Amino acid sequence: MSFNYTAIRPLLASLGVIAPMWAGMALYAAPACADTPEAGEALQEIVVTAEKRESTVQKTPISITAISGDQITAEGLSSMREVAAEVPGISMRSSGPGQTEYEMRGLPSSGGSTATVGMYLNDTPLSAPAASLNGKVTIDPDLFDLSRVEVLRGPQGTLYGSSSMGGTIKMVTNQPKLNEFEAATDTTLSGTTGGGFNRGGSGMVNLPLVNDQLAVRLVGTDKYTEGWIDRLVVSPFPIGPGGTCGFGSCTRGNVAAAPVTQSFPRSNWEHLSGGRGSVLYKPTDALSIDLMAMYQGIKMGAPSQVDVPPGPDVLAHYQPFNIAEPYQDVFRLYSLTINYDFGGSQLTSATSHWSRNSSWVGDESEGFQSLLSGFYGFPYLLPASYSNDDFSKQTSEELRLTSTGSGPWQWIIGGFYTDFESIFQQFTGDPAYAPLSYGGAAANPDGIGYQADNPYHIKQYAVFSESSYLFANGLKATAGARWYKYESDLDFEQSGIYSETGNATQYTGQVSSSNSGVNPKVNIAYLPNPDLTIYAQAARGFRPGGVNIPVPVPPCAQQAPLSYSPDSLWNYELGEKGRLFDGRLTVNADYYYTVWHDVQQLLTPTCGFPNTQNAGTAISYGPEIEVAAQLMRDLSLNLNGTYTEAHLKDINASVQGQSIGAATPIEPGLALENVPRYTINAAVNYGIPLSDNYKLNSRLSATRVGPYHDLSYYYESLPAYTITDARVGIVSGHISAYAFVDNLANQHSIVTINTMEWSLPIPSMYRAAITTPRTAGVDIQYKF
Repeated sequence: MSFNYTAIRPLLASLGVIAPMWAGMALYAAPACADTPEAGEALQEIVVTAEKRESTVQKTPISITAISGDQITAEGLSSMREVAAEVPGISMRSSGPGQTEYEMRGLPSSGGSTATVGMYLNDTPLSAPAASLNGKVTIDPDLFDLSRVEVLRGPQGTLYGSSSMGGTIKMVTNQPKLNEFEAATDTTLSGTTGGGFNRGGSGMVNLPLVNDQLAVRLVGTDKYTEGWIDRLVVSPFPIGPGGTCGFGSCTRGNVAAAPVTQSFPRSNWEHLSGGRGSVLYKPTDALSIDLMAMYQGIKMGAPSQVDVPPGPDVLAHYQPFNIAEPYQDVFRLYSLTINYDFGGSQLTSATSHWSRNSSWVGDESEGFQSLLSGFYGFPYLLPASYSNDDFSKQTSEELRLTSTGSGPWQWIIGGFYTDFESIFQQFTGDPAYAPLSYGGAAANPDGIGYQADNPYHIKQYAVFSESSYLFANGLKATAGARWYKYESDLDFEQSGIYSETGNATQYTGQVSSSNSGVNPKVNIAYLPNPDLTIYAQAARGFRPGGVNIPVPVPPCAQQAPLSYSPDSLWNYELGEKGRLFDGRLTVNADYYYTVWHDVQQLLTPTCGFPNTQNAGTAISYGPEIEVAAQLMRDLSLNLNGTYTEAHLKDINASVQGQSIGAATPIEPGLALENVPRYTINAAVNYGIPLSDNYKLNSRLSATRVGPYHDLSYYYESLPAYTITDARVGIVSGHISAYAFVDNLANQHSIVTINTMEWSLPIPSMYRAAITTPRTAGVDIQYKF
C-alpha cells in the first residue's frame, strides 16, 4: 500500500500554520522571561496605513509585512525587487529595472493586460491596465529616503480596487519636516563578476522655510550599473540544416563554438537618474497640503537576458547580425494630497497625474527566420529588428472621509476615478520581405513584417466604504464593499505579412468592453490584549478584462478572441499575530484558500503568436509565516516562508483542446506558471560594540526559491535556487560604512524566461533573465 502524500499535503500545510498560532497563544499565557543583561530589547513596531488610517502591523488584522526606511538603509536595499525577495508570498517575472511583474499568493499576471498586484506610491496607483507591456509592469523607483514599504497580501478590492486581487505593494515617502533641517547621502561603489565598476549616489535635504507652516524636501539619485552580459555576433550562424529550417523542426546549433565576428562586452549596462521634490504647507493645525513631483529615467544598453541554449552559465546573447537592443524609460509624476481634520473625521483628497514613455528595440532575426521558413519557405536568414514605443498616462482622484480618534467604531467612505490612455506602437520589416504576402494578395513594396498602432483608453469609477466595531471583549468586526465600473476602448491598426491582411494594406478595427460589480469584504478579529491578534477574513478581488491584438490568419490556424472577460476571486484566510517575551519575539502566520474564476491565461499556439483567453477556475492555497526574534541585545533573527499550491481546477469549454505552451494541453491540475512551490528567507543580524561611539554590524541572509514553471514557446519547468548575501560595517552617530557581497556563491539561476513581450517565442531557443552574478562593494551613508 503506497502512501499518498499529495492527498494530505493541504492538511500538513494547515498544521504548519495552526501550530504556530496555538504555540503563540500558549507562550503568551506563560510568564515572560525576566530581562537580563543578555536579553534583547523589544522589536520595533512599524506604523502602517494599510487600512488608510494609522495602525501597527501587529494590530492590523490582515496579512501584512512592513519594512521601515531604516531597515531599507541598513540592509542596503535599493529596489523593490530586492525588498520583494525578503517578503513571503511574492514571486516576480523580470527582465530588468522597470520590467518586473509582481505576483502574490499564486496569482500570476502572465495573462491579461492588468497586474494582479497593485503598486502604489503614497496614494498614487501605478499599476495601469494597458494593452501593452506597461500594463503589468511598473516603474522600479529607487528606495532612498522612503518612510517604509507595506506589502498587503490577499485581495484589497475594498480599499484599493482592481489590480489588487493578489495583494498591494505600497511605498510611502518621507514627508517634509516643518521644523528640522535634515540632509543625508548614500554612496555605493561595487564590482560584478564578469562585469565592471558600478557606482551610485543619492542625496536628500529637508529645508524648513516657514516655522511650523512650510517645508520642502528634495531627493536626487544617479546610479550606473555596468553590464555583465556580452552581445556576440557570430558568422556563419549555426541554425538549421544548411542555414534553413521549418518552424517546428528548427534546431539551434552550437552558437558558443561559432566564430565571433563582432563583440560588445557588458552590453546590459544601466543608468538610472531621477529625483523628487515635496512641499508641505500647513497653514493651520487642521489643514495640510502636500505637493510632490517626481522624475525617473532609465537607460539600458540591452536586456539582462542570456540565450538558452547555450544556458545560464554562459553570459551572452548570440546574434547573426549586429542589432543593438537599447531600452529607455522615462517616468514623470505629479501629485497633490490635501488633508483637513474636522475633529472626529479627516477628509483626504489625493490627486495625481503621471506619464511614462518607454521605447526599446529587440533582435528578432532568429524568430523571423523560423517563421519565414516554416510558413513561407523563405530560405534566407535576414536582419530583423523589432522596435516598440509605448506612451502612457494616467490621471486619478480619490476623495475619502475617515473617522479619527480611538473610539470603538471606525469607518471610511470614499470615491475613486482613473482615466488612463496608452499608445502601443510596433514595427519590423526589411525590403527583402517585399515578395511575401498571403496567397498573392496586394503588394508589400517596403517589406513590412509587422506594423501596429494601438491606442487604448480605459476609465474606472468606484465608490467604497468600510466600517469596524471593537467590542468590549476584544472582538472586532469589519465589513466593507466597493462598487466599481470600467469602460475601455481599443483602436487597432496593423499591416504587414504577419497582420490580418498579409501585406501593406492596413487592417483596422475597434474593441470596446465594460463591466461593473461589487467587491465585498468581511473580517472578524479577536484582540484580547495588545500582544495578540487572531483574525478570519473573506474578501473578493477583481481585475478588468482586456483585448487581444489580432493575430495573423494565416499563418495561425484560427483567430484568437479579440477580447476576454474580467476575472475575479474569493479569498478566505485565517491568521494570527503574536508578540511574546516583552516584545522580543513576534510570530505572524496565516493560511489562505483562494478560488479564482475565469482566469486570464496566456496561450501560446504552435504558430508562435500568444494571446489571452479565460481558461477556467483555479485554486491557490498555502501557509505563510514570519518570525522575528531579538535573541540578545545585539543579535536578532528573521525567518519567513510560504508554501503555495496553485493549479487549474476546471476548464472553460472555449479553451478545450488548446495549449498553454505549444506542447502542453490545458487540463485540470495544470500548475499555474511563475508560482514557486515554496520560498524561504532567513537573516541573522549581529552587532559588536567597539566603543561608546562605534559599533560593528553584520548581516547574513539567504533566500531559497522553490521550483516553478514558466512559459516561453513551451511550458518549461525551472529549478529551485538559493541566493546568499553578506554585509558588515561600522556605524556611528552620523556615518555608516559597509562592505557587502551579494550572491556569495555566484549562482547563475534562471529567474524568468522570455519576459520581453517583443520577443516572439520560437521552439529552438528562449532567453532567460538570471540572477545578477556575485557583486561586492562598499556602501557609505552619512546623515547631517
